[in-house]
Amino acid sequence: MYTLIIMSSHKNSVRQHMIGRGLLLLLSCVILGLFFAAIGGFNYGLFQKRQKVSTETELQTRMDKEIQELTEAKHQVESELAAVNKEMNDIRQMAEKIQEALGILGQGGALNTTSPSGESEPQQTDMSAFTDAAPDTDAPQKLTPSILKEELQALYNYINAYKQQLFGYPLILPVKIRQENGERHTFWYSSHFGWRNHPLTKTREFHQGLDIKTRAGVPVIAAANGRVVQVGEKGYLGNTVEIVHETSGYKTLYAHLQGYAEGLKVNQEVVRGQIIGYVGNTGRSTGAHLHYGIYDIEKERWRNPTLFIFNQEPTLSP
Repeated sequence: MYTLIIMSSHKNSVRQHMIGRGLLLLLSCVILGLFFAAIGGFNYGLFQKRQKVSTETELQTRMDKEIQELTEAKHQVESELAAVNKEMNDIRQMAEKIQEALGILGQGGALNTTSPSGESEPQQTDMSAFTDAAPDTDAPQKLTPSILKEELQALYNYINAYKQQLFGYPLILPVKIRQENGERHTFWYSSHFGWRNHPLTKTREFHQGLDIKTRAGVPVIAAANGRVVQVGEKGYLGNTVEIVHETSGYKTLYAHLQGYAEGLKVNQEVVRGQIIGYVGNTGRSTGAHLHYGIYDIEKERWRNPTLFIFNQEPTLSP
């Protein structure tokens, strides 16, 4: 047993309390528990504060890193955008040079979209291509993808229309010399356009076409886009095909054919390079060859085919 003495300084009184060992031990444990709990709470609070500071520091570091990456990405995008704008300007300058070379540059640099046939291509204006600033007639128009696309589309429409017109002119050799397997047939001009002594009649006469000598069976192709007006035998010319090319105003004739392309018929539309028959020896002929003629419908006279055939020199000389 233990005695707890409590003395009062005012009344000079003394109180005694008897405390057992178990109770004293319990009180000591409570006091120590409270002490250690206080120490633990303080340490936990300090740990939480340090953890918060560490988290905030980590977040700040991460944000700084992300901001740096975004800044670098922004600079990269700006650099790529500047490169794209430069390419767009280069393309525009190239398009302007093409327009100038073709003679289709209109007033103020605008593209004259009138096709070679005289028809105008309808154009649509993309309002999103303009800035929100007040209109200024003296300020240059900002170049955007939609504006560049519109300008190039107009240029493409013109060139395509010109191409379609050009394909109406008989400008190629009317025999298919190079085959799909890479084989190349030889050919030469056995009789030119103009006055000659006929090889059979031996009389002097005007040869109204060009005789192209090559092996029998070589494909004969249309020299230009057009409409078939003759398929069949035609006197001393033998098996013949005639095609009218309304775009250019010419008619082409292919004679002495061995046969015709499968399904070929009158009023059929054909395109340049399409097979229409095969080199033969029909009619009044001394050997396998193609008699090729070009007729000017408006002037009603035959033309010299060698003046029309572009960049195709004979592989052999007669």
